[in-house]
Amino acid sequence: MRAILSTTEYDPLVPVHLDVLPSSDLGTTTRRVTRTATLDGGAAFGDFGFTEADRTIVLRWRQRSAAQEESVRRLVSTYTRITVSCAAGLFLAAPQAYTPGAEESRLDLLVERRLTA
Repeated sequence: MRAILSTTEYDPLVPVHLDVLPSSDLGTTTRRVTRTATLDGGAAFGDFGFTEADRTIVLRWRQRSAAQEESVRRLVSTYTRITVSCAAGLFLAAPQAYTPGAEESRLDLLVERRLTA
């Protein structure tokens, strides 16, 4: 599976293409639901619906080159928001953490919103 990282403004050093591993997590679909116990032994639910902003995308990949790793590190350290295109769609996300590794690198992205329908 492929993931493409980019910016919302012109940058000659992007996009960055990653061949992500199947262990990557493209986020789960959850609803904003709360449950409060009631005095009669039941529960009261508040359902505030679904939003993409609850999605966290975790990309994992094997290092291909030092240049690719430097490109990812640069994106994370330079931009507050990046775009990520993956099998789940196109998203605007805040890079939360980048962990380079000898065997496997990891990038955690907090989704702000979906950019595709």
